[in-house]
Amino acid sequence: MQVTVEKLGSCQAKISFIIPGQDFHGTVQEALKERAASANLKGFRPGKVPVQIIEKQFGKEVRGAAIEHFVQQAFQKAVQEHQLKVVGFQRVNLDELIDLPAGQDLASNFEVSLRPEIVLGAYTGIEITSELAPVMDQEVDDAIANLKQQQSRPEPAGDEGLAENGVAIAKIEWIVGEETVLSAEGHRIAMQQPTPGVDEAKWKAALLGAKDGDAREVEMTIPATFNKEQHRGMAGTTRVTIVNAYKLVPPSDAEVQQMVGVQGDEALKAFVRQELGRQKEMQELGRVEGELLQRLIAAHAFDLPTMMVQEQARGRLAQFENQLRQQQAPDDVVRSQIEANKENALKAAENGLRALFLVQAIGEKENLLVTKEDMEQELVSIAQRNNAKPEDVQKFYQEQQGGFDQLAIEILERKVRKFLRENAKLTKPQ
Repeated sequence: MQVTVEKLGSCQAKISFIIPGQDFHGTVQEALKERAASANLKGFRPGKVPVQIIEKQFGKEVRGAAIEHFVQQAFQKAVQEHQLKVVGFQRVNLDELIDLPAGQDLASNFEVSLRPEIVLGAYTGIEITSELAPVMDQEVDDAIANLKQQQSRPEPAGDEGLAENGVAIAKIEWIVGEETVLSAEGHRIAMQQPTPGVDEAKWKAALLGAKDGDAREVEMTIPATFNKEQHRGMAGTTRVTIVNAYKLVPPSDAEVQQMVGVQGDEALKAFVRQELGRQKEMQELGRVEGELLQRLIAAHAFDLPTMMVQEQARGRLAQFENQLRQQQAPDDVVRSQIEANKENALKAAENGLRALFLVQAIGEKENLLVTKEDMEQELVSIAQRNNAKPEDVQKFYQEQQGGFDQLAIEILERKVRKFLRENAKLTKPQ
């Protein structure tokens, strides 16, 4: 096997390889014979299937496997001999090589993305001002009110009809002129959340006091994402027919205290204040770590592997497209949104990769290793958060391509972010 490496830039290289024809075709023939020895085809005794028949049925599959075998060998040889730090590679197009004539050498090439060389500047002792604010009395009162709202139970609204915080099960119709362009049964509505295309104030005014069986109408504008393109942007009417109207009844103070395991108003306020303080501290830790990392990204200029940036950007756009599809956005809206977000996806990919490579460089410099215990504990934590068994979580990551590698990167990033924060100079605001 002849393997050569050509640097295409600081983060890109091309690996070329040549496999002598006799080696490649010999490997293919051996694989076909092995397949023939174990084949069980109708009309032939087990192990007695002629190689020509195997070639006809499984030839492409066998040659494809042989090509992938030699590509992997070429990759490993190039990495070892040239000490390449590969972070991604281009797939070889098997269709171009699968029908190689007998006796001809197997010759091809593929590009690999290389980890950038980073000269680390100062990353400890960075001064940063704390933005941690104390918990105010009003925040405590608001949190208790929000807790009561979240724990409110629905009860039939009766003759009072829908209140400002009421909810209902209703039939929704969108009407343009004399045409009903949308009709949805059993739709859950809330006074605080108007349906698309409806002004919130007009929505509340139209539905306030509505009872079971009432039909209320409110003007609307058909959304730009509506699946019937000819109606988009047109003025219309939303008709809401109430099936069941409910009022939300909040729990009593005693019930709230029982929920959190305290007794008395002061004890409840103290509990809520403590929880809000913890939340603020966690948010501040995350903010400090994020700002420190972004400062380091801005302070370190280095090239990025182009293929990897493009792959990451495509992945982000694919995820965005999937979200739009789940929202049942029309094809033309999906295409326009994808086009409009290409530049943002590219910038986000670049920023994410800069963070990744900086994290790896600092992790290596500070010997912040990801241990087997770290991985095991992470799997347990994920299982607990998702009410799953650790072995099921482990199986999930095993089945994902690069799943454990991605998990290790996430653990390393947390370690590095924590290291940066603990070694920064945190000052209080003046």
